[in-house]
Amino acid sequence: MRDCLAKKAESSREALRQAEEKVASALSKWAEDQKYINQAQLKFAASNKDFAQYRDAQCAFASSLGGGAIGNALDMRRLACVSELNQRRAEQLRDAVADLPLK
Repeated sequence: MRDCLAKKAESSREALRQAEEKVASALSKWAEDQKYINQAQLKFAASNKDFAQYRDAQCAFASSLGGGAIGNALDMRRLACVSELNQRRAEQLRDAVADLPLK
């Protein structure tokens, strides 16, 4: 079961990476003044950093709710959390640029 969750977490990391690339590409092709493109790119980078910190803290919390469970059970809780949050973030990113007017 742990191996399955590890694969799901890795798959979610790849989905998130692809969504981040899509956003970066869309921003670079955005039909907007360069000033606003630069602003959005900086905020996107900050958002990615903050998300990674949030995900790590939230999943550590989720793992801690396993209490006195053995390490493998705690790790499974963490991996399930990572997978879920990465998938949600990827969806949010895809939605954010879905209707962005491109050059």
